[in-house]
Amino acid sequence: MNEKLLICWNSPDESLSDELYIEQLKQSFKDKKIKQLIKQAKALYKIDRPELQPPAYSFSVIHADVPMDKDSDFQPVETEGFVIYEGKGNDYKEFLIAVNTVLSLIHPSSEKCIFIIKIAAELKYLNREVGARFIHDLAEEVFLYSRKKK
Repeated sequence: MNEKLLICWNSPDESLSDELYIEQLKQSFKDKKIKQLIKQAKALYKIDRPELQPPAYSFSVIHADVPMDKDSDFQPVETEGFVIYEGKGNDYKEFLIAVNTVLSLIHPSSEKCIFIIKIAAELKYLNREVGARFIHDLAEEVFLYSRKKK
């Protein structure tokens, strides 16, 4: 089996405008270099605006087993919401664009920290090398920050 990481966004009033907004967010990060994306993520996770959060939303980080054999009877993973990222983290810039996009959508800082820590664990499981890089670049700092806030 070939595992992938899926990052999805789900809000109660999912509409075409939500998808367009998410695509616009992703586009706004596309011209940045990896170092700029890391710096942006470090700024975004500290911004705390819980009053702006919609009443119900969710993000999910899941593994999807994709068969190597195209003739398989495999049924794709059913995802709720809009898929922001699908991959193994091999394209680190694309992965960081997705992370920054989700950090822009989540308003409470505490939930941004949870997202980063959760995705770091999943990425390290899926792609040890890239996971270690992400932990070094961002997740370790976020973990220490979240512990101080308690």
